[in-house]
This record gives sequence, structure tokens and C-alpha cells, in this order.
Amino acid sequence: MKEQEWRNVFESSQSVIRTLKAQKELKEQDRRNAFESSQSEIRTLKAQKESKEQEWRMERESLQSQIDDLTQKAAMSEKSKDAEIERLKSAAATSEKNKDAEIKRLKIAAAMSDAEIKGLKAKLESEKQNCWWKMSSQQNSRSAEIEQMMNEMCSMVRRLHLPPQVDGETWQYQTNSGEWAEFQDKANKELMLKFQEGQQTCEMTIDGIAYDYDFQVMNQTNKRTKKARSIRFCSNLPHHWGITDADSLKMLLPVNQGNGQDGSDDRICFVTDPAVMSTLEDLLNGSKRRHDGTGCDCLHGRSTFRLVEAYQVKNRELWRRYQRHVRSILDKHKQHGIKPRVIDPPVGEALTRFATDIQVDLVGNELLLFHGTREFDLAKTIAKEGFDNRIARSGGLYGSGTYFAAQTCKSAQYATNKGMQEKASTQLMGTMLVARVAIGDPHYASGPCKNLTRPPTKNVSASASNSAHEIRYDSIIAKPGIPNGQSNGVQAHMEFVTFAPEQAYPEYILRFIEE
Repeated sequence: MKEQEWRNVFESSQSVIRTLKAQKELKEQDRRNAFESSQSEIRTLKAQKESKEQEWRMERESLQSQIDDLTQKAAMSEKSKDAEIERLKSAAATSEKNKDAEIKRLKIAAAMSDAEIKGLKAKLESEKQNCWWKMSSQQNSRSAEIEQMMNEMCSMVRRLHLPPQVDGETWQYQTNSGEWAEFQDKANKELMLKFQEGQQTCEMTIDGIAYDYDFQVMNQTNKRTKKARSIRFCSNLPHHWGITDADSLKMLLPVNQGNGQDGSDDRICFVTDPAVMSTLEDLLNGSKRRHDGTGCDCLHGRSTFRLVEAYQVKNRELWRRYQRHVRSILDKHKQHGIKPRVIDPPVGEALTRFATDIQVDLVGNELLLFHGTREFDLAKTIAKEGFDNRIARSGGLYGSGTYFAAQTCKSAQYATNKGMQEKASTQLMGTMLVARVAIGDPHYASGPCKNLTRPPTKNVSASASNSAHEIRYDSIIAKPGIPNGQSNGVQAHMEFVTFAPEQAYPEYILRFIEE
């Protein structure tokens, strides 16, 4: 009897086990289906993004092609004029008897040719303006679409749990698959400290395993297994600085260990490359225009800027400080569900193109802007110590902050002691900084707000965080056309105001004159 009872209990337990196994398999299948669905959604979003970007590139190339065609026609007309003048001169030389009449006809023909060229140039300028307006209107009409795509991409990133962006120097080791992986934070700091102390070899224990490190041959050896693998140092400095990881590593050594420093300040580097000088001068002149391509009638808007000298700022400490501030802004946005709008109106094409070249994060509302300063020495101080709104002059229309502009004609007003009344000259050279600025989530001013010492706040709804509360904006933008309380009545140029010294990094110092 007992044997039968045990058999029944055993069979019952086996039935329960089979039921649990079946339930486990169903749950695993559900998880696999959910994962595959998520991956499919990510691929669909990526395909949509690539399709949209391809459409925008094709439209932009089409508009640029129209501008190029008109430019080529103007150049061909100029050549035709020169050829006609040469032909008429030759005819005049062969006929001395009709010399006066021929010269008169030559002048008339030349005048007519000039008139034709002027007409063609005017047509070209008109077409350019139409193209700029068309591009601007297309960009404005797509703002909502771009913002929606950005939100979808942010959602995709959150689902993928991507690691945070690296902001500073890191040590890495090569894995068995040949890829490079970063050391943990504690090990990274300890390696950095031992290297800076001038040690050529050292011993460290990571996760209970002892390793020997050799900074001369750059490898790591497991003390027990004797297995060696390569290590390397990554400076994570901007690519356009032109500083290799090896050179950056040498800079961390003490002077007597051969870092190559002779006591001079290598944070401010004189630009000698003619191509870079030409690009920076084009940036000065190309940024006189507004985002829509229209010109400015102010004193400096009618100038031609001539770049006399330029300096590139390669300040590691300032760069790290700026990176940390950018990271804090992004963390705040993520924590409170803030999705900053695309800057409206956008900055001009010249600034956008140069910003793209030096990898400015335009999607994250990081901009390249201008800042005029009356003294060259003050510009060098900014290059060494950074912007500091605490010592900025009081009385600014939009608060006691650091002011930037997207147009050089605006910043030129502050580039000399007499910038409001005179153009920069060889006797009074102008000084302007090109700065990388973290605009973040900006407040758009509706008028003067002189008493502000930091950006205002906005209400964050309960749907964006745990409870409804106020969050401070990251900066202030004064758009053209708003009332400014001055005699002219309205804001003429677009201005950007920041209130944290770490919020901007000076990329270049430009010394210029105006013609």
C-alpha cells in the first residue's frame, strides 16, 4: 500500500516538473520574440533615418548645382567681354584712319558688356537669395520631423543601454579577439598616477589577479600565467588639434623625464598653415550674412575682413572642464526627460560647415559662435583660463553672462575699443574668438532681462519626471526682431548668453582688420 502511495507521489511530482518546464520554455520564447521585435524596430528606425538623410543631401546638392551653374555663366560672360575688347583693340590698331571712331565704338561696346555682366551678377545674387530662402523654409518646415526622429533615436539609445561618452584620458588593453577595452576607473587612475610619477614598470592587482606593466613596450603580463597583451593610452583630444596619443602621453611626464616642454606656453599655438588661415578668413567673411543668406547693413556688415594672424587654443584642462559640463547638461536632460528644440533660426552656413569639420555636436545643440574682445591680452587670458561671466561687464540686455553671436559683424562691435564707431585697422587691430558653446536647452527671450545672473526656469510636467517641478534652462537666446528697449527698437542680430564659465571652449583667436 505504501509503495503505491509513493509511486503516486512520484508521478505527481514528475507532472509538476513537466508543467514548470513547459512554462519556462514559454517564457523564454516570449523573451526571444520581444528581443527580435525590438531589434526589428531599431533596424526600421535606422533605415528611415538613412532614407531621410539621403533625401536632404540630394535636395541640397540640387540647390548648390543651380548656384554653381549661375556662377559659371557669370564667369563665361566675363571671358566673352575680355575677348571682345581684345578683338576691337586689334581692329583699331589695323585701321589708323578710323582710330577715333573705333575707340569710341570700343568704349561703347565695353560699357554695354559691363552692363550685361552687372545684370547677370544681379540675377545671380537674386537666385542665390531665392535658394537660401528656399533652403531656410524647407529646414523650418522639417523642424518637427527632425525633432521626432531625434526622439526616436534617443529612445533607441536608451533601449540599447549604450555606455557613456569618454570625456578624459583612458588606458586600454587588447582583448583576445583583438579589440580594445578600457580599464576600470580605479585601475585607469592608478596606471595614470604611476606613469606620471615617472615609473617605467609597475605591478598592479585587478580583480584579484596580479599583473606586471611595462610602459616602454606598452604591455601587461599576467604574473601567474605569463600571458602578455598590449596596452595603449587614448588621449581623447579633438582630432583637429593634431596631437597624437603618443605626444599627449609624453606631455603627462615630468619635465625631467623628457616631455619636450621648454617652459613656453603650448596652449596657444600660432597658425602657420596657409590653408587654415584661408579657411578662417572665409569663415569671418561668410558669417557676416544671416542664416537665410541676407546681408547686414550695420557698420561691420559692409566690411571685408582680412585675417592678419590666428592662434589655435589647445588647452587640455579647459577642454576636460568643458566636456564635464556638457556631460552634466546631457545627464540633466536625460534625468528630467528634457528634449531641447533645434535652434531656431539656425546659424549661417559658413559656421555650420566649419563646425562640422571640427566635429561640433550640432544635433545636441552645441554651436560654434563668435565672441569679440577689445584686447588681445584678454583673449589670451580666456585661452588659458576660460570664459568667466563673473567678470563680464554689467548692463547686458539679457543678463550678466557671456555673450556670443552667430554673425561676425555683431562681434566686431566689441573687437576693439572703438568697435561701435570705427572699423578695425592696422592702427587698431580687432580681436575675436571662435568658441565652441554648449547651448543645451535655451530660453528664448521675449525682451530685455538685465537683472538675470543665470537662466530662468521652466516647469517640467509630471509626465517627464516623477513630479511636476521647475528646471533651469541652460542658456538664453535673443532672436532678431524682439523688442530690446533701445533707441532702434528691436534686436538686430541673434545673440547667445551663457552663465557658467565651463559652458564654452575657445577654439581660435583671430586678429583682423577691415576694408
